[in-house]
Amino acid sequence: MGLLLFICPKTSQQAPTGIETDVQSLSASWKAVLKVSCPHCGEIHDVSVRETYINGVLHTVGQLRRAI
Repeated sequence: MGLLLFICPKTSQQAPTGIETDVQSLSASWKAVLKVSCPHCGEIHDVSVRETYINGVLHTVGQLRRAI
């Protein structure tokens, strides 16, 4: 399980959705849209699950690619 993150469209900063999930659950909700209160700009954003990512997954993929 990892923290689901998005990029604030106003500040371009990484922000948490407050949801912990895994890859299987993320793919099952691929078409969903979340309403998320942003800690950076204070607004509520409609964030497509397709625009989110799980904390640590991209870092792990990068490490695996470098190892190959």
